Amino acid sequence: MKKFYITTAIAYPNSRPHLGHALEITQADAAARFYKLSGKDVFLQTGTDEHGLKNWQTAKKAGKDIMGFLDENVSVFRDLFARLKISYDNFLRTSDKEIHYPAAQELWNKLVKSGDIYKRKYSGLYCTGCEAFKTEKELENGRCPNHSTRKIETVEEENYFFRLSKYRDKVSEIIERDEYKVVPQSRKNEILSFLKIAEDISFSRPKATLPWGIPVPGDDKQVMYVWCDALSNYITGVYYGRDNKKFKEFWPADMHMIGKDILRFHAAFWPAMLISAGIPLPKRLFVHGFILSEGTKMSKSTGNVIEPFEQIEKYGPDAFRYCLLQSMPMDGDGEYSEKSVKERINTELVANIGNFCYRVLSFLASRYDSKFSKIDDDKKIISEILDIAGAIKLDYDSLNFRNAIQNILRISSIGNKYFQDNEPWKLINADREKTEKVIGTCINIVKILTITLKPMMPDFSAGMESQLGLKDLRWKDINFELKKHKIGKPAIIFHKCEESIAVSAKEFPLNIKAARIDSVKEHPNAEKLYVLDVDIGKEKRQIVAGLREHYSAEELKGKKIVVVCNLKHAKLRGIESQGMLLAGDDGKSIGLLTTKAIPGTAVLPDGLTGNEKEISFDDFMNIQIIIKDRKPYADGMLLKAGKEEVLAERVKDGARVR
Repeated sequence: MKKFYITTAIAYPNSRPHLGHALEITQADAAARFYKLSGKDVFLQTGTDEHGLKNWQTAKKAGKDIMGFLDENVSVFRDLFARLKISYDNFLRTSDKEIHYPAAQELWNKLVKSGDIYKRKYSGLYCTGCEAFKTEKELENGRCPNHSTRKIETVEEENYFFRLSKYRDKVSEIIERDEYKVVPQSRKNEILSFLKIAEDISFSRPKATLPWGIPVPGDDKQVMYVWCDALSNYITGVYYGRDNKKFKEFWPADMHMIGKDILRFHAAFWPAMLISAGIPLPKRLFVHGFILSEGTKMSKSTGNVIEPFEQIEKYGPDAFRYCLLQSMPMDGDGEYSEKSVKERINTELVANIGNFCYRVLSFLASRYDSKFSKIDDDKKIISEILDIAGAIKLDYDSLNFRNAIQNILRISSIGNKYFQDNEPWKLINADREKTEKVIGTCINIVKILTITLKPMMPDFSAGMESQLGLKDLRWKDINFELKKHKIGKPAIIFHKCEESIAVSAKEFPLNIKAARIDSVKEHPNAEKLYVLDVDIGKEKRQIVAGLREHYSAEELKGKKIVVVCNLKHAKLRGIESQGMLLAGDDGKSIGLLTTKAIPGTAVLPDGLTGNEKEISFDDFMNIQIIIKDRKPYADGMLLKAGKEEVLAERVKDGARVR
């Protein structure tokens, strides 16, 4: 039986792991756990990329032996993965001379045999952060956009090159037909555009320049560059060059998971190398965005770095994993802040999921001696929940973790409402048998929540299995067939964090107003942004909005929308944004919130007053506004523009408003 083989990009251990490392390995682990639950024989590989100039220079600067330096840093990555409860099957280090070196050299020799490696002199602009040559067009103000604190070096040397240009049309055809499926669509479009102009790539470095690397076969003056060294880990870790029969049990990989900054390497260079070597291509490449803090990439210079070890210590691995996965849209960058973590723990994990599970289990334990025999034959509830569970399965399969979470919260909300509507604390006095059936149905809903959360929150699910008196629940157990059963001892699993911003009893923290878009211009410095002039009644404002991938300028002009007016003004790519329009995001679609109200009309929950006090972007992110039946609800309260409705376009129930 072929393994279901999942890989992550291998981390570069020249410093401590950051939030991006935690994100990618958690996404991969959640995917691996899901496929295991679904019955697949999963193999998850991760590891570290240990050669290259950065590691060598950093070790020398620290006055350390290179292997001692790497052993120390790699142990920190392993520690992080252990604390995150990562269930990897293989951790490959590219410094491994027994497994990785000979297999990488085997791949090199295959490329030579195909006539695709040649030697020539080269002069180019080199980024040590990317360990890659750059063109002038790729630089911003003479710096690499991904490593703006590093100087670009001019490098002139004689290297081996790989004939990428020979394979660009073939790779394009394969990606276009989804034989090698690149997701999301925006990344597929990006790589197809790049492949039209892809040139041959440098494939080695002189040993005099870089004494730390895998020797090039037959040339002791050159070491392999990152492409044949690091990229080959995906095959060297699963018996390539050692045992062809075992290799075929793993390859082709079912899924590579990477960040958007290394798209070209995995969607252009790697498939071209595999074609040249006569090796089948992987099936799918999932590309995630960056995880941001305060709207920007994390860096020590801006002081917005969030340390993953500290987050695990504060909130526990389950809550941290949940909030990481919740923070990332399917297509784009995500936002992570401690305020949003606390809010999600309090409103989603404690008040929604945790509250429902504990209420149900403790009621059964105290009123029925922990036993039930029947369930309520409520076909509407059963059908609705099983339909949502089916959608969650599709969400996991497409790696849309944020949408999976929204659907899981829907199931928990349905369970809470069903429990509350039936009022078992009252019903038990009039109809004890009916009450038992209601609680039996709720226990089955708890079981379903336990299974659907297993990929993301392994500790929670293990605890709930114990409380339910069940073991080794699988995806096939998502049903309402649990009857004549005795549960274990109930316990509270989630605990509240210090409160963050919430809707008060009298005052709504946002100043939202109805508005009309009067003009639409493309942002001169950002291909995804529009610059809008909007009328909000007594004043006009300029708003920068990331809508170009979702709405045409013609669709936007004249549209009546809603705008947050008390958000701190910010410059986006050099142009000031004096507020923010609101839109729903369900992980697949973005849909504006619209209204028929005249511009300037306040948008509020009934009975509340607005707040003129300026708030930060982080404060706004802590206010939960969710779409239900196309309408926005803040902490369960419907938002309206006076007497007029506010409606969301294009998005599904459970979409979060941004």
